[in-house]
Formats: sequence, structure tokens, C-alpha cells
Amino acid sequence: MSSDAEVPAQPGEAVPEHPPTGDSAAIATESAAVAAADAADVQTAETALVDTVSDDLPPIETLDAETAKAQLLPDEAPVAVPDAADLPPAELRAAIEALLFVSTRPLGSERIATCLPGTDAGYLEGFLTGLQARYDRERRGWELRRVAHGWQLLTRRDCYPWVRQLERKEPPARLTRGALETLSIVAYRQPVTRGAIEDIRGVQCGPVLRQLMDLRLVQVVGRDEKALGHPLLYGTTEAFLARFGLGSLTDLPRKHEFGG
Repeated sequence: MSSDAEVPAQPGEAVPEHPPTGDSAAIATESAAVAAADAADVQTAETALVDTVSDDLPPIETLDAETAKAQLLPDEAPVAVPDAADLPPAELRAAIEALLFVSTRPLGSERIATCLPGTDAGYLEGFLTGLQARYDRERRGWELRRVAHGWQLLTRRDCYPWVRQLERKEPPARLTRGALETLSIVAYRQPVTRGAIEDIRGVQCGPVLRQLMDLRLVQVVGRDEKALGHPLLYGTTEAFLARFGLGSLTDLPRKHEFGG
């Protein structure tokens, strides 16, 4: 047997690698150079990307949860409400007018104060009274009126014929004479039972009361604990005040104001 014959490797023994020679060595050298160049390019690109991101954001260790949320989600950041106490009268008037303009219901001075931090309901009440007088003095196309324990901007009565030409809406459902009589009794005698209303009118008023409740002009306000059977007590609603343009029940006409 020749001494140059290869001896098989024993189990667990590493097989020695033969160094490449000739063309094999040149190819290996070129491949190593290309791989090194690619690695350098990748490292350069990653470094440039990190530098770009770092220019836009502060170091991550300086960001708390709220700051990170505000920077990453600016659209969801809470809106800062300024202190209305520092507003000059002209800007305060503009803010109040904006609230009254967008509201579909009367606004009380307490509700307006919650929308204007730093203001006082008592001060706003006086401010609104002065604003009402100003509109009346300047004969604006609108007027500020006390309605249903609040304030509301309404079309001036003198301008109604022209506004009516703009959009001809059907007026609110007219109340029958019986409904008006029943509603008047409830308004002046509330809280009042159905029996008391029928005693005054002299007729049954169950269907009329249901109609007025459907129109949200009358509501149940309790029970008469002193009467037999504890009958229901009826009273008027805020919708009643708004429909008839009343600030409160004290604005109802008194007996001496009726003609005849």
C-alpha cells in the first residue's frame, strides 16, 4: 500500500482543510472583498437612517408615555382650553355669541360658565342682560331672550315676515280650544290632578291630556298623597316655556292683564 494514500478520518476528528491554490485562491479573495464592501454599505445606510430619525425625535430615554403619545399622535392630543377670565370684553362677547349661536336649546348662565373656564355665572348673567339691551338698542335682526330658565338667540319679531319667505316650514301643530283650556289650567294650577281639571272644565279631559303629553307640553310630576287613590299630578315642561317664549312660570300673564 502506498504511503501517499489518504487515511480516513476517525470519528470526532476534524478534517483538515487544504488551502486553495491557483484560480481558486483568486476567486476566494475577490468574494471576500465583495462581501466586505456590501457589509460596509449596509452599515453606512443604517447609520444614515439612525441619524435622520434622531434629528426628528428627542432621545428615547427622555420621553415619557404622555409626551410620546402627543408627538406620535398629534391629532389625538387634548385641545387646550384658554382661561376666559383673561379675555377682554369684546372677545368674551364673541365667545358667548358663538355658544348661543350653535346651541339649539336655551343656555343658562351656569352652563355657559362651564364652557368658559374662569368666568362666574353671576357675572355672566349681568353680561347677558347687557347684551340683550345692546341688541334691542341696535335693532339687530336677532334678539336675546330669556326662554325656559335660560338664554336663547331668536329672530326678531319684526323680521319674521322676511324670514318666512326664506324657508316656508309648517308652523307647529295648532292646539284645539279644549287643549288650550286644559293646558291653561295645568299651567296656572300645577301641580294639579286630572279630576281637578275636569271639575273646572266640566268635561272629560283624558284624551286631551295624553295629546299634551305627546307634544311634551305636560308631564307627570308626582302623586297627590292626600287624595283617595293617590291620583297623578300634572305640570308643564321646559318645552311649554320654550314654545310660548316664557322665561319661567312667573312670566305667565296675570288675571288683570287679560282683556274684558
